[in-house]
Amino acid sequence: MTQLKPKKTVKKILTNRTFIFFGLLLVLILLSSYYAANYQNHLQYPNTAVILKNYTAGETVSVTGSVIQVNNNSFLLTDAYHHNVVNYKVYSTQKVSVGDQVEVLGILGNSYQINASKIQSVSTFDYKFLLLRSFIAFLIFLFFFRRYWGFDCRKMEFRRLK
Repeated sequence: MTQLKPKKTVKKILTNRTFIFFGLLLVLILLSSYYAANYQNHLQYPNTAVILKNYTAGETVSVTGSVIQVNNNSFLLTDAYHHNVVNYKVYSTQKVSVGDQVEVLGILGNSYQINASKIQSVSTFDYKFLLLRSFIAFLIFLFFFRRYWGFDCRKMEFRRLK
């Protein structure tokens, strides 16, 4: 009889919703920290972080940032990594405007110059409109979710409202 009691206690702890919640939360935190520490080691093309650590002129790089100045056949792209601001001079004939969010794939030259082979640009209006649409969709989701579901803190579960 006494041998069955500890097994029931362990089973009860392992099936407790609070224990499962905190266990899954711990796994999520560990996986997120591993990804944040190691994702740059597996990039196809170096980004600003890798360029600042090991400047590799002549290689294909992929950088992202905001356009701060536009010239005839080039534009100035600014990117920041851990408070280190890098201004890239990108040579391209593609039309961009000041404030656009741009991702550039190209060959890195001397003095942070890039000869672009591919450019993806998101205008300032499109970027802000995307954020606005996402916020409105979140509010609509929250309204309907709160209307039909409630959270029971004691049992740590969502319950359908009647």
